[in-house]
Amino acid sequence: MQAYILTIAGVILFSAVITILAPHGKMGAFLKGMSKLVILCALVAPIVQFFSGEVTVPQGSDPAFDTAYFAFCADECAKEDAESIENFLFKEYGAETDVVVRRNADMTFSYEKISVEILNPGIFDMDEHIHISEEIERRLEAIYGCEAEVV
Repeated sequence: MQAYILTIAGVILFSAVITILAPHGKMGAFLKGMSKLVILCALVAPIVQFFSGEVTVPQGSDPAFDTAYFAFCADECAKEDAESIENFLFKEYGAETDVVVRRNADMTFSYEKISVEILNPGIFDMDEHIHISEEIERRLEAIYGCEAEVV
């Protein structure tokens, strides 16, 4: 690709020099027309090479992925999810929580595990908080489709 871009730049630069130096008569018009034809040929050359079979597209090769970047993106998404889940649990149950979300650092960024620590259940009647952790666990597993742990 770099060679192609350099070729195009060189041909255009050469054409500009010819345009400046060419006389204004019929010879100048001929040289300008030829330089435009050379630019067109340089632009179309990769397409012709592709259809003639000279250029091959690699088959079956897996591109190298930047695993550090995928891990960074997974962590950033997990932080946003944790904040969103904390807000959801506070609105829905009135519970103050500390949420940790783990996502897979691959192309899917799928959910791996959600851990919730209930700091304050937000329920004043002692009998009602018994099943809140189980209910939160079920809701999170249904929404996010991964293992949820609530303590």
